[in-house]
Amino acid sequence: MMKKNIAILVPQLAGGGAERVASNLLLHLPDEKYNKFLIVFDDKKIDYPYKGKLINLDTAATTNPLGKIKNFIKRIYRLRKVKKIYNIDTTISLLSSSNIVNILSRQNDKVIVSVRNYISKSSEGFYGMLYRLLIKILYNKADLVIAVSNLVKNDLISSFRIKDDKIKVIYNPYDLEKIRKLASEEIEIEYQEIFKFPTIITVGRLSKQKGQWHLIRAFKKVKEVLPDVKLVILGQGELEDYLKKLTIKFELEKDVYFLGFQKNPFKYIDRSTIYVFPSLYEGFPNALCEAMACGIPVISADCKSGPREILAPETDITRETKELEYGEYGILVPVCDGHMYDYNDSITREEQILSKSIVELLENQALLKQYSIKVLSRIKDFEQEIIIKLWEKEI
Repeated sequence: MMKKNIAILVPQLAGGGAERVASNLLLHLPDEKYNKFLIVFDDKKIDYPYKGKLINLDTAATTNPLGKIKNFIKRIYRLRKVKKIYNIDTTISLLSSSNIVNILSRQNDKVIVSVRNYISKSSEGFYGMLYRLLIKILYNKADLVIAVSNLVKNDLISSFRIKDDKIKVIYNPYDLEKIRKLASEEIEIEYQEIFKFPTIITVGRLSKQKGQWHLIRAFKKVKEVLPDVKLVILGQGELEDYLKKLTIKFELEKDVYFLGFQKNPFKYIDRSTIYVFPSLYEGFPNALCEAMACGIPVISADCKSGPREILAPETDITRETKELEYGEYGILVPVCDGHMYDYNDSITREEQILSKSIVELLENQALLKQYSIKVLSRIKDFEQEIIIKLWEKEI
């Protein structure tokens, strides 16, 4: 049987959940069936492993408006050329910027675009407005749109008029065996003392989307009830200074640990007591699922989209809780308002509920054990082999 030529297009293979999915596809689509190509706008940073030929379009991101326009044109022209030279059969793109370029550079290939976020919530400012307009105009021209969750699919239909029969939902894949192996690695001696105490952990870019300051403010209330508890925050980003200053103002610097970006976050998650996910919006949260793969109980904001589908799949996915909700596979709490408060601002109702959920879970050993078992059964639905087969059906 003749091999298909499959291209995966991402801006970079660095840093995020979409890039990790690209890496998984390149590693695990069967070599005997596919010649694989990784196409990037910029190859200066490669964080994840991959198989196949790397092709750099050499159009690194710029903040200059004229440079953005030049890059856009170059990307379309160069990608068209690559598709033609390598006789690409199917091009799969992930993230809005690469999706648009993929559609506009169509040759004889099948064009598949993948939507990773709840776009109505995530696209802000001038460029967000421009992307929303282009999505409305262009996405129906793709052969297939892969939505990362059912709520993302609903958003594409209702907000962007993408045809229902054009969209297929495929969740993110997880290599559970690899995660468990990494989780068993030893942590550094200087961090071992932290995990001798009840520990809350969260992982993600230190950005407004991820809402970590709401967790820090809720943690202040947790400490009033459970003084021995520690909070570990993994990740780096533009809000690092703000979060550290907030911690100091709350006099929590001996109880909140910023461990930066870690290539292996799983060894820290595995040694923690609970995982808290305070995001304001998502597509399908990798960090939440990876914590579940480590077998620790999770508390998540009921944000659009993903957490409810993962933790309470038997409920209406359009529902947004206003109270503490015990889902089948984890706890859901109301989404916080996203306002960046100072230390002397009163705690919000949503932060109070988050604080209450943490205390109730930490004090209830039976519930901790129950959710530890439940998360491991749920995460099997997103096993890599299952998800890769779903992708293969569409390629």
